[in-house]
Amino acid sequence: MPAFSHDVLSRVLLDRLALLQRLGDEVDAEAARWLLDQTGASDRAALSSIAEARRVIELTVDLALSQGYANHPDVVAMRAVWEQRFSRMSAAIQKKHTVLSQSAQMHTKQTRAAQAYIGTEGLSG
Repeated sequence: MPAFSHDVLSRVLLDRLALLQRLGDEVDAEAARWLLDQTGASDRAALSSIAEARRVIELTVDLALSQGYANHPDVVAMRAVWEQRFSRMSAAIQKKHTVLSQSAQMHTKQTRAAQAYIGTEGLSG
């Protein structure tokens, strides 16, 4: 994100944009942990950080609108950065879902094969 135009934007709006930069780092870290986690242990932290970021984004956009800065380059850049971040996360989540689905299908096939083998061995043994 470009450096903020301190001479134009209000201090509150500047603080919100800075907060969103920090939240972006937090969301990226939590999302990375969550995407690597196969146990579900990271779900709550990742979803919580995303929800917090969304709330701050909404409040920041509302503030920018109310102050007439919705199209200010810093606000537009912030929105673009978050849209890209959410797009990347969406693609990564879809990939994780596909991998987990394939893993579950493979596990089901292996279980059925084992059950069939046990059933066959039980009948002939």
